Amino acid sequence: MMKLSLRSYFAGLIVLLHFTLSLAAHGQDQSSPAQPTGKEQTLSTESSARPLSNQMEVGGSYFRLTNGYGYWSSGYTRAVYQAGNNVWTGELNGQREFGDAGVYFAAGDTHTFSENWYGSVTLGTSAGGFFWPRFRSDSFLNKKWLTRKQWITTIGYGYFGAKDSHRNNSFFLGSTYYFAKPWIVEEGLYLNVSHPGAVFAPSGFVAVTHGTNKHQYFTAHVGFGEEGYQLIGPAATLAKFESQDVSITCRKWLGVNWGLNFNANYYHNAFYTRAGSSLGIFKEF
Repeated sequence: MMKLSLRSYFAGLIVLLHFTLSLAAHGQDQSSPAQPTGKEQTLSTESSARPLSNQMEVGGSYFRLTNGYGYWSSGYTRAVYQAGNNVWTGELNGQREFGDAGVYFAAGDTHTFSENWYGSVTLGTSAGGFFWPRFRSDSFLNKKWLTRKQWITTIGYGYFGAKDSHRNNSFFLGSTYYFAKPWIVEEGLYLNVSHPGAVFAPSGFVAVTHGTNKHQYFTAHVGFGEEGYQLIGPAATLAKFESQDVSITCRKWLGVNWGLNFNANYYHNAFYTRAGSSLGIFKEF
């Protein structure tokens, strides 16, 4: 069973950051696959993705958990609409976890300020489901660098207010580099402070994408670090533990403006492992 110490986590992240940022490459068309947003208590950098067209996606997921924690399942609808310098997003997600069920609602806007600057804000709330937030907000500010605008740096802040007394503040630093087609490399560092107790829980991720727009994208994602808390019941909480996750995503166009979005994910912590997949069908307009 793999466990990462805090020291090895930071060492690994620094090496990966140095490797990514020291590579020399040519820029590419900065189109990346739109990914589902998550309900985890850290920021989702996918809120800063730049969709290339109006689109809608519907799908579902199923995950099995070990140690008697049962299963997770969900069904979702997501939409993207562009108007001028704004890209509006909406999400409706019905989820079942740890024996309870609820629905999450979110809406966001990504606004282009200039040739080099753009930012996004997403707000969410829910009905039912102790695991969903009573209120969630995520905001990001992005800047493009270099002659072909192929390097993007991102800072972000997120707030997750649970339906009990737990709260989480998450600060994000990351970057994305668009190499000569068809490679994209992204890495990020989360600095999470969870309450009660002001529990500090850093974590990070590295993701590599291969592909082109209107054809297909393959993305490999590795995340590792600590979690301040995780709700597993209305009055049950896991606190201050390490976790790791690995996922593979394939976004495949089957026609000019439609296709499938498949994700397989494996997650591990000291209490249980979780494995499963999601499948969605998207349509561009």
